[in-house]
Amino acid sequence: MLALQRQVFPLFNGWLDQLPDARRQDLCTYLGRHMWLQPILMFLLRDGSRNAFDADRNSGQLPENMTQLTATPWDTERLGERRTVTCSGNVTRHLARTQVAAVGRLILRMVRRLLDMRLLESARLLDRWWLVVVDGTLQDRGRKTRRGQARYRYVVEAKLVGPEGTMFAVLTEFANARDPQRDKEDCELKAFLRLAERLHEAFPRRPICLVLDGLYPVESAFDRILSYGWKFIATLREGRQPTAWDEAVQTMMMSPELLHRCTRQAEEGTVEQTLRWTRQVPFGKHTFDVLFCGEIGPAAATLWAWVTNLELTPAHVEPIANRGGRSRGGIENVFNVEKNGGFGLEHAFCADDTAAENYHLLMQVAHILEQLLVNGLFRRLTQACRKVADAKLIELLRTSLLTVRIDPQTPAFGQLRFVSSTG
Repeated sequence: MLALQRQVFPLFNGWLDQLPDARRQDLCTYLGRHMWLQPILMFLLRDGSRNAFDADRNSGQLPENMTQLTATPWDTERLGERRTVTCSGNVTRHLARTQVAAVGRLILRMVRRLLDMRLLESARLLDRWWLVVVDGTLQDRGRKTRRGQARYRYVVEAKLVGPEGTMFAVLTEFANARDPQRDKEDCELKAFLRLAERLHEAFPRRPICLVLDGLYPVESAFDRILSYGWKFIATLREGRQPTAWDEAVQTMMMSPELLHRCTRQAEEGTVEQTLRWTRQVPFGKHTFDVLFCGEIGPAAATLWAWVTNLELTPAHVEPIANRGGRSRGGIENVFNVEKNGGFGLEHAFCADDTAAENYHLLMQVAHILEQLLVNGLFRRLTQACRKVADAKLIELLRTSLLTVRIDPQTPAFGQLRFVSSTG
């Protein structure tokens, strides 16, 4: 953990220090970086709740290791000999007084650092386009009111596709069930338009290709994407766009020469793929190409369809389908891990809206760190083992933080190199 921090994010503690701090510093026991690292560790160790982490926060070597990770010596003269880790109640009050936008900038700094290090270059589509997957999910189910009702919080996430199935959070747009300023219901599509604007402001010159689900092939989304000069690959659903679907199917049948056959390897075995496409399908005032992918595998037969403004050629359709369109399933896997793997997505960490949003952003920070640790380091160390699940590797990390004191002279571990979880 310390070696990763020093090698990949050497300025991480400084970034934490730059986050707003409304406390009176002369009355504080813990520095700001300590207050931020506590919830990050809670998510990284997959505790799933504040109470679960509080139960272990002052156990074993964890308090001493916190001083090493935050690079802050313990002031024994003022605070006593016994080292401690702050409680989650203190953290929640701190998060409730911190602007959400400031915490979001921490994630952008981490992603920019990974891009500057060129760690993610191999994941670019057609050696040019950075794939950014966008999708919405339930953030948490809220706290029940006196009437027994819960207020649901939703988010739209933008995640950057990395090597070997990794996916790194970039931006989060919170979509409230009701917009108090306009007294209207917010929705995922409106949140996407706000997120796209922020993404363009953050990366105005990056060649970006958005990977979208079937909600987004609509005129307002097309207008925004094209105005920024981006590419996109969006799932096409028959029920969502019936006119465009019928036109695509009919013109595809009239273009038998636009055909490419290939195979891909899946967990269940070899999958036979038939790729067919058609050009200039009308979507309102726009026209785009449509790519169909029929798959026959040992377990099932599947049909995929995508609309895109990328050029479809026999040399390009296979990576566009497999590395582009099918990568959208990766964000669903991330949501599933965060919901059911111990991160606590959908768990109501607090009732305060600002603190709840900051908790969600810190969950994304922890997920970035976990992928770098698990796929970039731990898997290389356990390659001799038949297979070690991510949760088991995190359990070993927890045990080490509780029982082994971090050596401040820990050497660098060499080059960070991603390894597939199925490899």
